Amino acid sequence: MGRGEQLARQRHWDSGDREDWIAPYALTCTADELAAEHTRGVVRTGVKHLTVRGITRLDCARLVAAFPDLTRLSLSGNLGTLTSAAALNQLPRLQGLTIRELFGMDASDCLLPRHVPEVEEVSLYGIPADYAAAMRKTWRPHVRHGVELDVRGARKPEWVAANAANPLRDWDGREHIPRAGYRKAVAQYKATRDAFLAEVTGGEHHGSIAEIGRAFGAAFNELDSRSRFIETVEREELFDALDFLANEAQTAAGRDLSAARAALIEGVDSSREW
Repeated sequence: MGRGEQLARQRHWDSGDREDWIAPYALTCTADELAAEHTRGVVRTGVKHLTVRGITRLDCARLVAAFPDLTRLSLSGNLGTLTSAAALNQLPRLQGLTIRELFGMDASDCLLPRHVPEVEEVSLYGIPADYAAAMRKTWRPHVRHGVELDVRGARKPEWVAANAANPLRDWDGREHIPRAGYRKAVAQYKATRDAFLAEVTGGEHHGSIAEIGRAFGAAFNELDSRSRFIETVEREELFDALDFLANEAQTAAGRDLSAARAALIEGVDSSREW
């Protein structure tokens, strides 16, 4: 955050307005909302900070054309795809870039200091391994001049393919989660998903589904007892994973599975200690 923005936030607070302050030059939107902007051919020269969430697929060349004056850009998805990422070099005023859980880039898409000389922060997580390596190599020499560089979660194509249907993939490499614990967690998730799908396609007996949930809760009790890695975030992610498998099963079954989902969660709640 620049000094000017810090002062603007402070003046907003001092005025007595306790609502969240949004800079007039900042825009936060979903990928779908951004696509609507592209369809209308709108050029937003007044936008300096842009945050785009929920990206499935995004053409960076179109983004740059629509927002030519960006100084800060944050892009995030869930194994989404960025195309034409090299076009970000056409943002000469860019100062900060954040990319999370997006793929499709390679070494040739690297952001280059000679094109974006004002960059002071680069934060990347969950990105292709060759792109990560190129960005590290390019920007590491600039750290001594004050650039903040954070590149983590570099993924090979094989990892992306193997984890497309794994809602616990963010646990891979998380600092406080043991490697063995991660592998066992994924195995338990897959076993639960398979059992739930078999049950709802074979008759949907809610007692049996609740038992599947109890087994899930008990299994993670045991895993957590060994190293205590299930904290608030991980607990929420486990329930998100259950929603993910229920949605998958509902799509496969072609009918509403709200009652089955409720039975599954009830079973988990009856046994979990996390």
